[in-house]
Amino acid sequence: AWVSEIHEYAKDDVVVMLLGNKCDMTSERCVKREEAEKLAKDNKIPYMETSAKSGLNVDLAFLAVAKDLQVKKTRRPNDPKFSVLEFVDQQKQVPSKCC
Repeated sequence: AWVSEIHEYAKDDVVVMLLGNKCDMTSERCVKREEAEKLAKDNKIPYMETSAKSGLNVDLAFLAVAKDLQVKKTRRPNDPKFSVLEFVDQQKQVPSKCC
């Protein structure tokens, strides 16, 4: 429903990412992680869980979207495609500078 409306009304270079917030409150989940992952996979959009309270993945989500926007803005026809999912996976493997 909402994903198809985005693709119908937004420009071709729109960046879409599904975020599950409050991942620190697992006992109060309304949507199971598996459901969200399936929705994202079915619609070919990246999915990430975040926590505004702890800051988990918040910066990473913004960086991934910004990077995708930058790539789409400067992409030429023969350039390799940028994958938000691959970017997120690479960034998660980088050791955190936080305690």
